[in-house]
Amino acid sequence: MGDQSNVELVTSIYDAFARGDIPAILKCLDSQAELIFEGSSAIPWAGNRGGHDGWLSFFQAIGESLDEVKFAETMKPFAVQGDHLVFSGRYSARVKSTGKRIDSPLVHLWTVRNGSVVRCHELTNTALEAAACMAGTAAV
Repeated sequence: MGDQSNVELVTSIYDAFARGDIPAILKCLDSQAELIFEGSSAIPWAGNRGGHDGWLSFFQAIGESLDEVKFAETMKPFAVQGDHLVFSGRYSARVKSTGKRIDSPLVHLWTVRNGSVVRCHELTNTALEAAACMAGTAAV
């Protein structure tokens, strides 16, 4: 796939997320696709996952933990070189258990092979996310 096809693939994932269409996202992933999100155990959706089941557990953790999630509209390609893409933007959400809001820069490092995502590495302000998830901490 060329650069533009890879951009369209990743953009379709953001569009599917905005619609809540997780099956459409899974169709874009290699069966062993990695999702890397390093963060505190205070963040329920943090952790490294693999395969469709791993991605499903990520989306389940997001759904159980957050509402008012917005980011898909802000994510734009920052750098694209063949099978490696960097998308950046911002995301906001409300943590259900604490009512605290998250507003953070967001960067995704994507790797695509043979028309399917094989890796996504998510980078965000995990200290802010952890603070928003912990009860009794100062408002963020």
